[in-house]
Amino acid sequence: MAGVKITDLTSLGEATSDDLLYIVDVNDNTESPQGTSKKIQVQNIASAFGLESGTYSPTISGEANGISVPSADGTYMKIGNIVYCSVLLEIQLAPLQDTGSFELSLPVASDLTSQKQCIGVLQFSYNGFYDQIQGLTIGANLGNNTCEVALLTKDQEVNLQYCVLQFQYQVV
Repeated sequence: MAGVKITDLTSLGEATSDDLLYIVDVNDNTESPQGTSKKIQVQNIASAFGLESGTYSPTISGEANGISVPSADGTYMKIGNIVYCSVLLEIQLAPLQDTGSFELSLPVASDLTSQKQCIGVLQFSYNGFYDQIQGLTIGANLGNNTCEVALLTKDQEVNLQYCVLQFQYQVV
């Protein structure tokens, strides 16, 4: 490969995680003052840029007023020190209750110090009615380092079967 210009190389349609990339490590001057030629696997590129992604099943805790969250599955993407989460969940309020709250564990640990370090939105479908939630707070629970969701509904004993919670938080 010595003496071949990069513009003369054939293109690769799709890289796999074990493919190698050519990189010049400018912090290593053993080959030249400009840097040292090295290789890196595609799978290690993401961590070099502070990227991480995956799926997670959040632990539900702190249920108040008999609220329950029987199912929750999520995905996340970490870019630098910000984590973006999307969680599919079901929320059920207890009989005679129109308010409740719960907490979700975070996929990447953080030592949250301000409520503003975690914020989100909740989308839902309730038998075709979109005005069911009348009050909603999504933020950091500083004592437990979790995402806390508190809601007030128009009706009692509501079962919100199709919910998507999207939130982001800062890794501190």
